[in-house]
Amino acid sequence: MTLVLIGGMALCALIAPLLGTLRLPLLLLASIIFLILLQWEVAPSLWLPLAAIALSVGTWWLTAQDSPARRRMALLLMLYIIGIFAVLKLPALQGVGADALNIGQSFAWIGFSYLAFRLVHVLLDFRSGRLKPLPLPHFVLYAIFFPALAAGPIARIEQFEKALAAPLSSDRFRQGALRLMRGLLKKFVLADSLALMALSPQLASDALTGTLSGTLVLWLMLYAYAFRLFLDFSGYTDIAIGIGLWAGIKLPENFEAPYLKRNLQAFWNSWHMTLSAWFRAYFFMPASRGLLRTPLKAWREGVVLGAQLGTMILIGLWHGATLNYVLWGAWHGIGLWLFRQWSARAASWDAFVRARPLLARLMDILSVLTTFHYVALGWIFFALPEPELISKVWLGLIGR
Repeated sequence: MTLVLIGGMALCALIAPLLGTLRLPLLLLASIIFLILLQWEVAPSLWLPLAAIALSVGTWWLTAQDSPARRRMALLLMLYIIGIFAVLKLPALQGVGADALNIGQSFAWIGFSYLAFRLVHVLLDFRSGRLKPLPLPHFVLYAIFFPALAAGPIARIEQFEKALAAPLSSDRFRQGALRLMRGLLKKFVLADSLALMALSPQLASDALTGTLSGTLVLWLMLYAYAFRLFLDFSGYTDIAIGIGLWAGIKLPENFEAPYLKRNLQAFWNSWHMTLSAWFRAYFFMPASRGLLRTPLKAWREGVVLGAQLGTMILIGLWHGATLNYVLWGAWHGIGLWLFRQWSARAASWDAFVRARPLLARLMDILSVLTTFHYVALGWIFFALPEPELISKVWLGLIGR
């Protein structure tokens, strides 16, 4: 997203609260305009923004009244949205979609990932009877709210409605400005600078073939990539939250010092928190409960392993339907399960350590470093698409 578009979003967010009862219509109009502009910047098309709006309106209509027929239709709509998502993520289908829509060589539907998660969340809550219906303008604004359109965070509908109804804070300009400036610094200064030296297929190949110098350079590239990802993702979250505050809508937090956490579970409770919470609520917990109703319940830890692997692999596939993302998800699923096994057996060790402040401090530092390096090594799968290159980088990191 360009600075010009971010500036336009910020200006609309500043003006909207000044218009009183016209605030909601202006925010809705701004969201539609920026939906079109964002799409046009990547793959010029009016069909995709219109389809996003149509999906939002259709979901609102379907969930406005409850009945068995509508619940069945909600399931079909959910499968339809997931099908579109698969087309977007599978490289083999992207060209077909692009040809059908006459938008060039790639089927890039900006913001659809986040739109899909919002709409699927609504449809799931509707089918379970937990959904509180909203007026159509509120619902469409929730689905395509412009600061969070392209990269989140993923608010729950009840969170968004509560934030929309909250009185305007007199301190929102200062708070929003600080978040916006912090986000711009993270994303466009620090992250973009680290991108020049961060792990990538080309730089990894150069390091492995001798164009650059070996093991130390690979480690530096990996560290640069880890911090670039954090600064890029959390920087955009700060921008979105800052602009949202100016518009009078508090978006949920998405990152909370994830690289300073003592274990992998704490990392995932502080990294892309809205995405993690979504999968925890709508996949991990239902999958765990479902498996525990089968004969597999005799092996409870096997059920947890299956649910954790499934959850993390799905999060990987959300980023892209390729093998490297599957491997990245499996890496984290196994890591979370191993941490669970350790924590279940280490209560006496933890008590021993906590009774000795100096040892506890040392173990905290070691835990943070261990967790960070486990996560950083997992980013190799995330950064490199080819399994052969992934294995060479792993070997290169240990000097082979």
